Amino acid sequence: MGDNPMSALPPKGRIEWNLNTIIQLVTLTGMLFGFAATWINNDRDITDLQDWRKEHEQRHKERLVEVKAIEARFDQRLVGLESDLRKQASIADQLTYRVTTVETQASTMSQTVNEIQKQLSQQSGDLRVIKEILQRIEASGQRR
Repeated sequence: MGDNPMSALPPKGRIEWNLNTIIQLVTLTGMLFGFAATWINNDRDITDLQDWRKEHEQRHKERLVEVKAIEARFDQRLVGLESDLRKQASIADQLTYRVTTVETQASTMSQTVNEIQKQLSQQSGDLRVIKEILQRIEASGQRR
């Protein structure tokens, strides 16, 4: 080995295969296959995720439509219930008025009955007095 830099190079046209070269080629081939497998696996995963996302978004859209339909039915039921509630409140007000009127009439009737009882008792007393007067008149008329 001399000072000549060309002397370190192998001769042209001759390829030598040693153990390091074979190991490097096998490693390079393995790395290429590993890279290809990883690339294919990642591509499949990305495709699966995109398909899942599309299906998931579609399910969300369908569920949103269902929820809107449920809300619309609920709103319709609520409107009907509010109408029924107003009718029932009106009926309750009418019944309250009627009960109040009946209570007032019952109170007035009770007062009237009490007044009639008082007058009846006065008339009963007056009739006793008239009866006694008539009995005295009859008794004095029979003595004569």
